[in-house]
Amino acid sequence: MDGKRFCLIVLLIFPAVASHALGFPETSITRTHLMKDIDRSTVTIALGVEDIREEEEGEADYQGDFLFGYLGYSPLDWLEFGVAVHTAELTFFPAAELKIDAIDLFTDSSRFSLLLMGGIGGLREDGVFHLVYHGGGALNYQVREDLQLYLGAGGDCLSEALSLQGGLYAVLLEWLGLSVNLKVVGGPDGWEPMLSAAAIAVVGN
Repeated sequence: MDGKRFCLIVLLIFPAVASHALGFPETSITRTHLMKDIDRSTVTIALGVEDIREEEEGEADYQGDFLFGYLGYSPLDWLEFGVAVHTAELTFFPAAELKIDAIDLFTDSSRFSLLLMGGIGGLREDGVFHLVYHGGGALNYQVREDLQLYLGAGGDCLSEALSLQGGLYAVLLEWLGLSVNLKVVGGPDGWEPMLSAAAIAVVGN
């Protein structure tokens, strides 16, 4: 492995280690639109929603990323980077995303992908700017050209919760797919299920 690839892996793993496996569901790396395999020379456009579970009092223990958008590009089989807009407490904030396939770093003959992901963004709340970083990973398996299954886990720097999820990505049209998954978020307030879905358009290749 050359120095460039090694640095990329370190930069992606560092946020996950630094956040000591904590997760903020609004910005968790277990983001639906990043769980698909990387396609070389493609542009990925995603728009998705995540449900917000509420207690009887009307306050959510953990809030989902109610609405998010993403624009990414994959110059290589093992690298994708992009920008995203997420929501936290009804406030939109931008983030930069980076994803690599650790298996494709060494071979392109496997249906499996080990996706290592990280990102950084900014959230302004009550006049104060908060730096948000996150990291995590996913195991992706291509059942067929039009169907992928995945399991992921991750967290970030904002709350004491861990996000775990599993789901599928299905190609509906030549350029349009749908990713749906179930997420379990656990932390000081207990465990809570969530549902995420994203329409994903892949252009190019």
